[in-house]
Amino acid sequence: MNLGLYSYLGATAAYGFFALLLLFSLRSLQGRMLFGVVIASTVWAALAAMHATHDADGGAVINAYQAFEALRYIAWYVFLLRLFDPAASQATAQAESFRRFVHLVLPVSVGFAALVLVNDVFDLPDAIPDLQIMGLIGHVFLALFGLAIIEQLLRNTSTRHLWAIKYLFIGAGGIFAFDFYLYADALLFRGIDQSLWEARGIINLVAVPLLAISSARNRNWSLNIFVSRDIVLNTTAILGGGFYLLIMAGAGYYLREYGGTWGRIGQLVFFSLAVALLAAVLFSGQLRARIRVFLGKHFYRNKYDYRLEWLRLTGELSNKAQGEARFEAVIEALAQIVDARAGLLWLRDEADYRNVAVWQATRLDTAEPAGTRLIRFLKTSGFVINLTDLKSQPDEYEGLVLPEWLASIHRPWLIVPLFSMESLLGFIVLANPLIVRSINWEDRDLLKTAAKQVSSHLTVLKTSDALAEAKQFEVFSRLSAFMVHDLKNIAAELELVARNAKKHISNPAFVEDAFDTVDNAAGDINRLLEQLRNRRTQSEKKIIVDLGALVREVVESKQARFPQPRLQQDCDACFVAAEKNRLANVLAHLIDNAQQATAQDGIVEVALASEDGMSIVQIRDNGHGMDAEFIRNRLFKPFDTTKGNAGMGIGMYESREFVRLLGGEIHVQSESGKGTTISLHLPASADYTEPVLVNA
Repeated sequence: MNLGLYSYLGATAAYGFFALLLLFSLRSLQGRMLFGVVIASTVWAALAAMHATHDADGGAVINAYQAFEALRYIAWYVFLLRLFDPAASQATAQAESFRRFVHLVLPVSVGFAALVLVNDVFDLPDAIPDLQIMGLIGHVFLALFGLAIIEQLLRNTSTRHLWAIKYLFIGAGGIFAFDFYLYADALLFRGIDQSLWEARGIINLVAVPLLAISSARNRNWSLNIFVSRDIVLNTTAILGGGFYLLIMAGAGYYLREYGGTWGRIGQLVFFSLAVALLAAVLFSGQLRARIRVFLGKHFYRNKYDYRLEWLRLTGELSNKAQGEARFEAVIEALAQIVDARAGLLWLRDEADYRNVAVWQATRLDTAEPAGTRLIRFLKTSGFVINLTDLKSQPDEYEGLVLPEWLASIHRPWLIVPLFSMESLLGFIVLANPLIVRSINWEDRDLLKTAAKQVSSHLTVLKTSDALAEAKQFEVFSRLSAFMVHDLKNIAAELELVARNAKKHISNPAFVEDAFDTVDNAAGDINRLLEQLRNRRTQSEKKIIVDLGALVREVVESKQARFPQPRLQQDCDACFVAAEKNRLANVLAHLIDNAQQATAQDGIVEVALASEDGMSIVQIRDNGHGMDAEFIRNRLFKPFDTTKGNAGMGIGMYESREFVRLLGGEIHVQSESGKGTTISLHLPASADYTEPVLVNA
């Protein structure tokens, strides 16, 4: 088996794939330099694989391999020494020392590597045998230069940046250290150890993932390298499970071979138990959470995939649940960020904070007053309280006194404040974590950012509830206003009867009209009582009304007042589906308005016609009229009246709403000083003699 061929082929494939990823992120100087290192390493590994086939001994392949050996070192030197050169711009003694080191080592190391390159290219063993020894010495120093650069970079890298760069030091340092060992051994024994040379490809292959991690953590090298956390987690689980099954299979094979009579049965039982154990482990939420934390901590620049976290939070908050379930979704959305399994939501209610919802926890009936130390601490600091750190880090929570009700919560963990418009809207207590882990600045920043979104969502929910409640009061107030308006009309009719009773008490016709008026008023009052008792529903009894007969009846009832309305009927059979009494009230109100707007010697005409499937009632007068602005802004506006205390300002509004409820519309044409024409367009209906039930 040619181990050297496969090891260098593996390194070629790894470096080639890494170069393909870097090809899409060459926006920065560091990214282009790293790309050069990877390309040089890819070609070098491919030439080494060709050299390992022993088909090109002494040929051009060996010379090319040796040339790219030195070129690879030059690429590494340039990349490493220029990588942190911008840090030397800081005006400190350490930065100045580092700058001098870079300016000295860069030309020396590159120049020495160039000399080695020349030596390797013109290495003619038959003519100058000492050149081989010189080449080995040169490669030893090339590896030493690389180790020295790594050491200086490690020494001059701040703790803050070490997290992002440490895997580069491990990978590149491993390459240089192994090369130093390889060439030092060759120099000592006057020849390269074939086993070490073959293992060199594996060392370079192992270094590629380390370089990729550092590249992903340093976005100024590579902006587009990204591997999903879920893919890494699932791949890790699959690979771990595969290795586990291989080990268990080996143990089962041992049991079968050396277990005697019971060996076969022991193998089956052992392997079955191993598979069951693997399934239990893989489906363990706690284990997956620990692996996720480990991967985020050691292999990613950030602990969280913020894009996925934000999409998940937005999706949870857009849940269509109603009632208290809306608040439970808010708690769950925040709890899933840190793998908490329970939570309680507290919101401000006047002067206190009360537990309004829980998720997988027991609801508490106690209130947290606004003046307690917990509330004051949350208001002044806005700090996410980690209850597990209270004893170990008391300085961060100076002056904080926890309430007694926390003791009744199972494993309380975090208290996240919720702010709305700089005021403390409430807070969420997260409890029963899947794994107890440290909470650093990144966790706190994500929780605070998510809490802002949650606070906005809660504010919208509370505002929506307040608007719904206000709308209910508005409906009640509007209904009351309509009833007062109708009662005013009823009172006016009864007052008219009472005022003329003494004068016409002996007139039988007056007595008959008075009884009809009282009967009509009683009917109107009963209708209002039905409205108060909420007996009206969306399916109301509507009958097919003879509009011509109804208009004549209303016009006749208005003859006692001047100017007396005149009727012009051009429609012999006009029928509409409506509530007869409400439609009569609308017609009476419009005729009243026309009479009030017109002088006693003026004209009020009522016309009835039919056109294009619509029954049209027109009420025309030559009164004082209205201008366009009044019609547009005030005529149909509720509670806006020009009659002073004599009017409610809702008659026209109620009339239009009723006509629209029937599927029709009111049109107004008017001009100041020239009168007004109001047209009611109502959907015509067929002539039925029996009442029918029509949906409103």
